[in-house]
Amino acid sequence: MAPGLAMPSEPAHWKVLLVDDEPAVHDVSALILADLHFEGRGILLLGAHSAAQARDVLARETGIALVLLDVVMETDDAGIALVQHIRETLRDHDMQIVLRTGQPGMAPENEIVRHYEVNGYALKTEVTAQRLQTIVIAALRGYRHARALRTVRPPARLAPMSQATALARQTLRQELHADRDGTAVLLQAQPEVELASNLVRGVELVASWKSAMGPLPAARVGELLPSGPLRRRVVQWLLAQGCFWARAWQAGTGCALRVSLPLVGDSLADRAVPGLVLAALRQAALPYGALDLLVSEATLFSGQPEVRDALTTLRAAGVTVTLVDFGGQTISLQRLNQMVPDRLKLHRVFVRAVRSDPERMAMARSLIALAQTLHIVAIADGIASDDDAQFFKWEGCDLGQGDPLAPACAMADLADWLQHGRSISH
Repeated sequence: MAPGLAMPSEPAHWKVLLVDDEPAVHDVSALILADLHFEGRGILLLGAHSAAQARDVLARETGIALVLLDVVMETDDAGIALVQHIRETLRDHDMQIVLRTGQPGMAPENEIVRHYEVNGYALKTEVTAQRLQTIVIAALRGYRHARALRTVRPPARLAPMSQATALARQTLRQELHADRDGTAVLLQAQPEVELASNLVRGVELVASWKSAMGPLPAARVGELLPSGPLRRRVVQWLLAQGCFWARAWQAGTGCALRVSLPLVGDSLADRAVPGLVLAALRQAALPYGALDLLVSEATLFSGQPEVRDALTTLRAAGVTVTLVDFGGQTISLQRLNQMVPDRLKLHRVFVRAVRSDPERMAMARSLIALAQTLHIVAIADGIASDDDAQFFKWEGCDLGQGDPLAPACAMADLADWLQHGRSISH
């Protein structure tokens, strides 16, 4: 049955596909899920020991509600490639995908949730019997809800991919309209550490929206939410949060930290957004350079005069701009010279496990040297080990982000962590 078509009748079981190269995981999962029921239906557990086997199962089985997926199997990114196969080749956006990994360094949660359409992420070491049952029930509920939404008059002449996008946009709009106070948003603080001094210099706000489609990172919300009043409301909420916590952290630590915000920078084509940023700055009375906007290459290099004018205005007010995922696409020196960002984040593919790959090391060195030539602050995003941190320190990279340097934490916990954990500069 093609994705997006309603099932004529409810089967006796929920189909769950477990993809993992460890036989013990299959045995234990089968025992835990054997007696689990949701809405009167049991679990039919299908198994695959590799991504290749999983593709065969997906080709012959219909109505799979959930995939419990390992990341590292026959290759380091086998699980991620399977996610892309399900979403892009099969065009199935209803099927719930929960990643379970025993090697979080190979697939950091922030990176996966930000860039791939998955519905959950868990470490194998943290998945108890009760936790697994909770994951499965929550995913089945999400699958049921996504299927039910298919009956909400999808545009008749749209292609399947356009239907999925239109439905996702409609669902997100409904949920954002209902969420007036931001209770559906999970905010975390990801410190930015100066590698030369080991001091925390800034904080990135990492936002994830709870949704019937699973957790949606800010980049995905930006893709689904067009310019207009609703997007402006989200931007205004993020600005208020960023300014509030910047003031709170300054009061708690005695030092101002640069706060980087998602989504706002990618909304600058809307002529109303620069005014919202300036109003938030005035109301919060933040010091010069305290607010930073994360901007994608698509926005920064779009050539839109609205974006160029907005950046000129905001920089004059002390707002900085960080180009994210630098090096992930073809690098145009001409465009980079025309729209020079204040800071850039090296794409995580050049950061993670850099010491194990000579080609990755060479590329990382080249990107850092380019940033230094253009007098741009370089940030190594996704540092997963002390060896990675040491490499970027030796190479002269300015800042780093990742658990070995400073773990992401709840917003309210950051000041206490800074005071009793790692010091900050004065």
